[in-house]
Amino acid sequence: MDQKLFLKYLNEYTLEALEYAGDDVTQAADYLEKKKPVGLLKKDRVEKNAALERVKKIFSASRERSLYVVLKSLGMDDLAKEKL
Repeated sequence: MDQKLFLKYLNEYTLEALEYAGDDVTQAADYLEKKKPVGLLKKDRVEKNAALERVKKIFSASRERSLYVVLKSLGMDDLAKEKL
């Protein structure tokens, strides 16, 4: 698996969920749970699916926590400081 692609898709899925949910962790987790994995014939399938599963897991497990903690858990320190 290509780590750079994984981090790119991790960032994309996180930003997409936050845009949809308006920075609410619970709504972002609900949105991500409804997202389906990428199909078998899509480009970068392994990285996209791994990133989606990681984001789903972090947001679902952190529903009661602040957005800052969730973003720090995903390694997005700059974005966490921005949203603080």
